[in-house]
Amino acid sequence: MLRRNRKWFSVFSLLVAAALVLSACGSGGGQQSGEGQQQGESQQAGGPDSPSYLRLNLGDEPPSLDPQLATDEVSFTIIGATYEGLVRQDPNGEIREGSGMAESWEVSEDGLTYTFHLRDAQWSDGKPVTANDFAFAWKRAMDPRTASQYSYIVYPYIKGGDAVAAACGDDGSCEGDDAKVEEALKNVGIEVVDDKTLKVTLSKNVPFFLNLLTFGSWQPVRQDIVEQYGDAFATDADKAVYNGPFIVKEWNHNNSLRIEKNPNYWDAENVKLDYVEFAMISDAAAYINAYEAGELDATGVPAEFKEQFEQNHPDELGRYADGATFYLVVNTTKKPWNNPKARQALSLAVDRETFINALNKGIGIPATSYTNPVITAPGEPGVSFEEKYVRPLNLIPTKADPAKAKELWQQALQEEGITDVPTLEFVGDNGDVVKTRLEFFQQQFKQNLGIDVQIVQVPFEERLERQRTQKFDIIMAGWGPDYDHPLTFLDMWVCDGPYNDGKYCNPEYDRLVEQLQNETDPAKQREIAIELEKLIAQDYPIIPIYHREVLYAQKPYVKNVIRRAIGYSPELKWAYTEGRGQ
Repeated sequence: MLRRNRKWFSVFSLLVAAALVLSACGSGGGQQSGEGQQQGESQQAGGPDSPSYLRLNLGDEPPSLDPQLATDEVSFTIIGATYEGLVRQDPNGEIREGSGMAESWEVSEDGLTYTFHLRDAQWSDGKPVTANDFAFAWKRAMDPRTASQYSYIVYPYIKGGDAVAAACGDDGSCEGDDAKVEEALKNVGIEVVDDKTLKVTLSKNVPFFLNLLTFGSWQPVRQDIVEQYGDAFATDADKAVYNGPFIVKEWNHNNSLRIEKNPNYWDAENVKLDYVEFAMISDAAAYINAYEAGELDATGVPAEFKEQFEQNHPDELGRYADGATFYLVVNTTKKPWNNPKARQALSLAVDRETFINALNKGIGIPATSYTNPVITAPGEPGVSFEEKYVRPLNLIPTKADPAKAKELWQQALQEEGITDVPTLEFVGDNGDVVKTRLEFFQQQFKQNLGIDVQIVQVPFEERLERQRTQKFDIIMAGWGPDYDHPLTFLDMWVCDGPYNDGKYCNPEYDRLVEQLQNETDPAKQREIAIELEKLIAQDYPIIPIYHREVLYAQKPYVKNVIRRAIGYSPELKWAYTEGRGQ
């Protein structure tokens, strides 16, 4: 979901694609009878169908199925189904001993050392899962030569990880630095005691460390397989091995992907699905029509179709907060976006209440902060940090203020010496529903600021590339939580942050993030997080718009698909169908 997965979530699938993935939406795939039942299919009375299968939709081609290189929730949906870390969330979201590759573990009194004892488990090719598979993957994630955008979710927490990240120097080039990197990797706090024992020493006490281990970047990979395929690792179904509930069986790029039950998975007896077929459909009318025709098992329901589904499928509708916060990114390497007043003007030009209530049919929450309401306040289990501590501050207005927006905009233009503002490019993903959302902002900026905005829609992977390389003026993006702490949102906008695509930079923001990373007192963590939220509302490194809720429809025969705000979503390990075609 990203949040992840959570998060997944993880980095971004704009509006439609994300709703599809997180809602375990239906996709085409396979010849169907009028009732959606395959020929030759039999059913077990009072139990899972045989075969039991789902047809879901990724919305887009997964940019990467390499656990250490993936960055988006489309990819993490597949990674979550095909890989398993030391721990796995149960259906209630709890992490327990024996839930994943680790049968048990011990934690030192100071909370700095974890010793994991691995279960007897196999990869999909029959070879054993070992402690080295984790050690290799984690070192690979933090190795600057891997160029993982998620290296920051690994190296700061492992003793010696900072030295690895810094081994290539300030320019980021690793040419000639191989020896330095290798030496730094030898000294990190990851010890393979034996094939079934992994000892990990942290750089500081991290209360959410076990939660971190559920995230994609921490999943194991086999060293021999990675070295065999090199840059081609995980680019096709047959260029990887898997230790999760499923394996990637077929991957027809930009068209479909099929996963099948992994017979070598340690808990295969509790995996009821025989296979899942994913399509890659971004057009809302296409997947809605397919659901109506009985060709899909579930679908995300965009706001435009809400009333139709309330009338035709009221018992099939569901809704949940998926943990994602959506925001506008402006390219601060270009004038006038380098000026905070221009970014403040853009924020004041957007009527968030209208966006949610009129355009989105009441689905979602107008953002008065950046951190999503699903995140728990440090030290206060069950208490939303945003609801208790940030929302009452009214830091970001939910209604537009055109007069103030125009005043700030003119000040920014004057300060930057700009007399003629060119047409700005607003880049977004393909899809009709996405276009409707982008047009809303286009109208708001024209009406409330007098800015002309050109909408540019591109395929998902191209949009990610444009975002990473600053080939945009304005872009809409979203972030889902990787773990349950405000830091999973707030650490993104440091000067050299890998997802700081607008290139915002404020040393004070960096100082507060570092302070939050090192603070162990929950009360002080809350105080620092509040100060960061205040700085976001003052500086606008990004412009928060709304906290997403997902509306979805699911056929009655679909059972036990787990949807979460934090962690892999949908979770398919326990899913099955019962009574398909009846």
